[in-house]
Order: sequence, then C-alpha cells, then structure tokens
Amino acid sequence: MTVSFALLMERLWQSDSPETTRDIILSLGFNGLVFQRWSPDYIENWEGRIAGGFLEHYYGAQLDQHCPIAKAIHTWSRSYTFGEARSQPGADTENAQRVERLFQQFGMNDGVVLLTGQNHLRSSVILTNANSVEEDFEKLGGMLYFAADKLTRQLRPGHPLLTHVPRENPTLSDMQTKILQMQIDHPELSKNEMALALGLSPKTLHAHHKKIAKKNGVTTFAGAVIKKLKES
Repeated sequence: MTVSFALLMERLWQSDSPETTRDIILSLGFNGLVFQRWSPDYIENWEGRIAGGFLEHYYGAQLDQHCPIAKAIHTWSRSYTFGEARSQPGADTENAQRVERLFQQFGMNDGVVLLTGQNHLRSSVILTNANSVEEDFEKLGGMLYFAADKLTRQLRPGHPLLTHVPRENPTLSDMQTKILQMQIDHPELSKNEMALALGLSPKTLHAHHKKIAKKNGVTTFAGAVIKKLKES
C-alpha cells in the first residue's frame, strides 16, 4: 500500500460520491466491486466494476444457483471471504467447482463479501481480487467495513446508479415475447438481422433486451433466453 491507513480513512470520510468511494476501495488491490440491496419486493444492484463478460457467463449458465458465495449472502449474518464460503460442507461440489473455475477465468480467485444495511433492507458490497484476501481482510477489515457502510449510504434506495429489478416479474409485452421467441427459434441471426426482421432499430432492440432481462429477474438477455428454455 502506497498511502497510509490514516490518509485512506480521511479520503473515505471525505468521499462525496459512490464512484469516489469505489475507486478508494479498489486502490487497496481489489479488481472488482458490486453492490446489491434486496427487499421482499425488489433487488437493486450497481456494477461498480466487473470483468467484461463475466456476468453473461455467470447468469447465462445459471451458475448463480450453485454459487456458494451467493448462497452464503442469504444464510450468513456476518461478512466473509470467498474462501470461507467455498469451504462450507454440503455444497454441490461439481457445480461449485464450475463456478470457481469461472471466477478464476476472469481473474477473481478470491474476494470479500461485506454485509451492510438493516434486516428489512439488507445489502452487500462484493469485492474481488486476483489473489488471496485472507491477510488483507485481517489487516484492513475495519476500513473495508467503514467503506462498505459509506457506499451503502451513498447508494440510497432509488439512486440513479442502481438497477432496480422487481421480484415479481411483470408480464412481457407482445413485442418482447416475440423478441424472446425469435431468439430461441433463430439463434443464428445477428442483432442487426433480428432488428431488421422485427422492424426495429438496433438501439430499440437493445433496450427491449434489457427490459426482458429485468422482467425475468436476471442480469442479461442471454440469461432470460436460458430461463425460458428451461421453463419450456
């Protein structure tokens, strides 16, 4: 670390935006940051920094259903490292290994999950690292808790940086249903070819893709397609 603990704490104290807080946290050696808040009615998340393509693979292959790190968020009441979550007994070993290989493929070998918020409106700050975080978590735990709490307060419910996903999935419009079915029936079509066939601009088609993903409770359009295939 090139700056002192006291200086980093001062910078966190003075931070006036989620982006600034994120950058201070990442300066500690982490390579990714995701914020998530959930209530009985909705989930809000902010991808502060995440390796390009990771979420498409993670949700597209439905690996979130087998991820010990994700499962621990909803069953543990304390913050933890990825290593702690992975070492818990009773996991689906084969699928858990698939998840771990994906994390490693994108340079996220370890990380920390910091639980924040209230019982009725829980949230988490997920930090990823290319290397083991055990030693850093022991040394910098207090600072990381402070930073995560700061970020949680900055990202108040409804903040424009947050993606809002209702837990009750709204019904797809006729056009969105058509788009989803066409993707299933004609996966060989490019986005431009599909937009032309539907009489839409590529930009409008992309906007529909995002809405379809939200309404299906997944992060990407690819995840919505796979969910539909599993249901049919």
